Amino acid sequence: MSGSAPRRRSRASAGLPPITADKIIDAAVELTAEHGLDGWSIRQIATKLDVWPGVVAHHVGDREAVVMAVTDRVIARIPVPDADVPWRDWFSALMLEGRAVLRQYPGVARRLVLVGPNVPAALPTIDVGIKVLLGAGFGKHATEIYRYLLNSAFMLVAVEDDRDNYFPAARAEMGRAMAAFAKDETRPGLAAAGAQAVASDDPADLAAQDLAFFKLTVERSLDGAEALLKD
Repeated sequence: MSGSAPRRRSRASAGLPPITADKIIDAAVELTAEHGLDGWSIRQIATKLDVWPGVVAHHVGDREAVVMAVTDRVIARIPVPDADVPWRDWFSALMLEGRAVLRQYPGVARRLVLVGPNVPAALPTIDVGIKVLLGAGFGKHATEIYRYLLNSAFMLVAVEDDRDNYFPAARAEMGRAMAAFAKDETRPGLAAAGAQAVASDDPADLAAQDLAFFKLTVERSLDGAEALLKD
């Protein structure tokens, strides 16, 4: 029939392996690493796999279902320390290694903070983490301390993701703006901040500063949690 769309051959007749939910999620995870969790569409997944968009919906569901599946897959990659590790070491390792994983998949950290308990892969971590805090003597505060520590750390990762996505030049610009006050004797607060500012466009310098601030946030958050044990 003139003007009709060409029929796409079946994958079997084309000698291609069948599509599965796992392959769809794999493709979405790859797109998330490249473009962020909000940077791809169902049509892009379909194009990547050479299938119709309806195939994605059939095997996994709508975009929200795929997003949750990607989030679950990424969270499962975060190493969970053994339950017998001292509580400070346990949370420090989880948050630092969690950041290393999450920064590879922009947008997943924000999703985790927003809907953590709805992500199946997060549940074992929650279970062990609260168990560790109970064993350390946090008692009735264990659950809220878990939320405080993980939200503090991973919301900071979400901010890093957002800045890289929406304001890629902001990190270097902020450093230069603050460094300009380094010798301003009339504003000692700004001068102190300026003296410590990193006025560099080198991505390695900026990444090192971000990691140092993340580590500072983790340690001070742990200090704040530990204060409850001393009351």
